[in-house]
Amino acid sequence: VLDFAAGGNAAANYRNIELMREVYPPQSFFALMNLLSTHDAARSLHVLGDHGHDPAAADLAKRRYRLALLFQMTFPGAPAIFYGDEVGLSGGDDPDNRRPFPWADQGGSPDLEMLATVRQLTGLRRDHAILRHGSLPAPLYTDRNLIVLLRELDGQTALLALNNGEETRTLSLPLPPTLTGRTVTDLLTGREMTLPGDTLSLEVPALGGVVLVGGK
Repeated sequence: VLDFAAGGNAAANYRNIELMREVYPPQSFFALMNLLSTHDAARSLHVLGDHGHDPAAADLAKRRYRLALLFQMTFPGAPAIFYGDEVGLSGGDDPDNRRPFPWADQGGSPDLEMLATVRQLTGLRRDHAILRHGSLPAPLYTDRNLIVLLRELDGQTALLALNNGEETRTLSLPLPPTLTGRTVTDLLTGREMTLPGDTLSLEVPALGGVVLVGGK
């Protein structure tokens, strides 16, 4: 996921994830502890380019981390956040990855915008069971920058599209019958739309995604 968020080939990276889905029993796959940062490796923001001396690189790393977090929070498994990632804490290899939490009342500078994003995305997962328990077949579409997934649960459908490119992409996507004519909501923007016939023109923002959910 971090390789994907860093701009790596989306189709190639997803093949590795798809291999895990195919070989793990569903009971295991849906219970995997999904971490982006850990106490044994450089933090996600560091891996994505925030090395503490270039504000522009740090801002780009944060955008890429938000994409990785969106992937994590809309994917099967048990997502976990290593302390500090939610407020933009960076750090290289151990022990630099174990910096103290940047408490504001202790002189630290927590990134409150990042915290708001984390709360939004964890809240989406909490509030929509399909993002926790929905089925996950093979991807609907992948290419150099895009991953499009379909999840279903109890008559509800979620269409997830992620773009690791630095430009917005417009994709003409054949729709499965479960989505044709359905009214869906993009959980990230609140926008509602009724899906057309059997093909959808889907605009996926740069270093971002859409999460369309409809049904019961």
